[in-house]
Amino acid sequence: MPKAILSSGHTWAYVDANPQGSPAILCLHGFPDLGYGYRHQIGAWARSGFRVIVPDMLGYGGSSAPIDPAQYTTKRLARDLAAMLTKLGIARAVVVGHDWGSFTASRVALWHPDRVLALVLMSVPFTPPALAPMTIADVAARAPNLGYQLFLASPEAAPTLEANMPHFIAIAFHTPRASAEVDFTPKGALRTMLASPPSPATIDAMPCVLKGDSLRAYTAALRARGILRFPEPPTLDVLSIYGNRDAIIFPAALKMQRRFVSRLTEVPLDGSGHWVMLEGLGEEPPVPIGNNADPLEEWRERMSAGAWKDGSGDGGAVGRTVLTWLRGLGITGSTEVAKGKL
Repeated sequence: MPKAILSSGHTWAYVDANPQGSPAILCLHGFPDLGYGYRHQIGAWARSGFRVIVPDMLGYGGSSAPIDPAQYTTKRLARDLAAMLTKLGIARAVVVGHDWGSFTASRVALWHPDRVLALVLMSVPFTPPALAPMTIADVAARAPNLGYQLFLASPEAAPTLEANMPHFIAIAFHTPRASAEVDFTPKGALRTMLASPPSPATIDAMPCVLKGDSLRAYTAALRARGILRFPEPPTLDVLSIYGNRDAIIFPAALKMQRRFVSRLTEVPLDGSGHWVMLEGLGEEPPVPIGNNADPLEEWRERMSAGAWKDGSGDGGAVGRTVLTWLRGLGITGSTEVAKGKL
């Protein structure tokens, strides 16, 4: 099973699909997510000739979970991700991020611009570094739709989420049409929702983008690990994908992104919410769910061993949009190792 042991002391579990492909696409997930969140795009991009690297981020899935919060700064994460590319023999990669993964991807571009071929940010626009440190309270005051982060930063969050995992997953992965009735974003809303969990039948009936095996896989993996335990802006080409029904997108953040990113392409997806990689893709393929401390270990092994070849899907709107945008930049995938491009 692919795992990278880095000089930082961290071990990163990852999928390495089409290792003979070039260039590489490095996919970074957010919260509460896993590398598994890119399952619909891995095969589509690998079959297009790209090498697709999809790690479980630090603290998630099969990767290390340091206790010291200082290990999770985006500067340290960016350093680890650059080291992972080096370990895999990759000079530069297209870096794709979703949610918090977008924030981290933008920091990889800021602090390691020589490692980034192009940048794709989904559901979180580019935000420049602040001139002064900001507390979570400061962030929530500026962007009320991020008020839920006050609860996530509280001591009660971890035991509350772990005790109510199915309900939390149904809330976090709600469909775009349910945004109004399942709005957990304001201050205190998520705490209130989790304080009075509905019956299992009601939770099962909640409108959620996860169904069947995918829902069971997320629940098993998040339960197994547990939860929560100034450079210049990038001058490279940046693709920003977001759903126009995403309650977490703050209009001011989009405005700021347009101000700071000069070579920007924005693609709002009509009718989509926050989970743009997962919505509107129909039936989920079966996934092996193990019973050990890493339930998706076999899935990563199978994908890295070539299971990505078996599918025929195009990765949905995200899969198509990224490939079309990259082709427009003259970036195409090839299974030949040396093309002289990178």
